[in-house]
This record gives sequence, structure tokens and C-alpha cells, in this order.
Amino acid sequence: MSASGSLPERTATAVAEPETQAENGGRRREPGGGMARFDQIVTPHPLVAFLFRRRTFLVLLGILSLAFWAQPRPDMLAVGICLAVVAECWRVWAAGTIHKTEEITTAGPYAYVRHPLYVGSFLHAVAYSFMSGRWEGFLVIIPLFLVLYSAAVSTEEAMLNKLFGDQYAEYSRRVPRFIPRLGRRESGNGRFSWAQAWANKEYVNIIWMIVLSGLFVWRLVSRA
Repeated sequence: MSASGSLPERTATAVAEPETQAENGGRRREPGGGMARFDQIVTPHPLVAFLFRRRTFLVLLGILSLAFWAQPRPDMLAVGICLAVVAECWRVWAAGTIHKTEEITTAGPYAYVRHPLYVGSFLHAVAYSFMSGRWEGFLVIIPLFLVLYSAAVSTEEAMLNKLFGDQYAEYSRRVPRFIPRLGRRESGNGRFSWAQAWANKEYVNIIWMIVLSGLFVWRLVSRA
């Protein structure tokens, strides 16, 4: 998830992460007070670093490409739109819970899964595949998402382990990476606020969700 830090060259899309800190906690500050870039904290393989930087842009290109050869069907389009709304509600919850603090965020959706923003982004990817009306869309978008966001998860977790050490290791032992755990959960650090979701620019993702969903609706109407 995602996302997910205030990292260089972020491109906001319906499947992007908000421009905030590393997904589960704070970012190391430079001596002048600015936020350190991810490559000042960890040194991933150049290919992984490239995918990490460009993941949202590449996924957006994939979705736009999917839209132009889509053959939307009313039933699949309806399922996709409903799923996109659920995905965005989940992302808003996550974006409104993660705060720029020196602690790992473990409350809200972060109590169920370590990368809730990426879970929301994955659900968006599935939603747009449904909207396309073509089952081949799943064979394009889902693998693309998994490759790009695997690079993001590995990089962010390396950052968080370096920043928070045993604290993050303990959190990782208790909370799964991507598939949310069920059942009771303990209280954690972080509290949801709409102001925080706004500060993390989740409204940009909402706008992109509306635009992309509208594009698939237009494709359906134009074929009628």
C-alpha cells in the first residue's frame, strides 16, 4: 500500500498513494528540516527504485489503455463501479488515519493490514478490469499492479525496518502485509480525521476515480 510516503515524483491517480509519509510511519528528516528521499534511507536495486517511483504513472497508463479497447457490459460495469466506491472508501479511511508523526500508524485499517492504501489501490485495479467488460483486462492490469506494487512494498518495508527497527518488526509479526486479518484487534497509534485525508490529497484519487469510471461509462454509451 501504498499509498505510503511523501516520495519523489508521485503521480496522483485513482490507484495512487497520498503524498504523505512512508505508509506506516514517519520519514527521517534531513538536517535542514526537509523530508529525506527514499534513496537517502535505503538503496534498492535501480530497477526496483524505478518501479517504485513510477508505479502510479505506469498503472494509470495501463488503465487508460484498457479503457480504449474496453467493451463495457452493464452488469460488469455496475460491479466495477460499486467495487471502486468501496475501494475508495477504504483508501479514505487509511489516508485519514496515517499522520505525520514519529510513530508507526497502527490504528484504523492499519490494525488489520500493513499496507491498506495498497489494498485499496488493488481493489481499484480489479474494479477497472470489471469496468472494461473484457476478462482479458484482468490478465493485463492485475499482473502489472502486482509487479509494480511488489517493488513498492519491498522498498517501503525496507525503509520502515531501517527507521523503526524492532518496533516495526513486532508490528509486522502481528499484522499481515496485504490480506486483512479478521476478528478483534487491539487499539493502536493514529486516529481518523477528514482533515488528514484532505491533507494527504486523497481527494485527487477521488477525482481520478470519477474520471476513469466516467470514461468506461462513456465507452458503454458510445457503443449503444
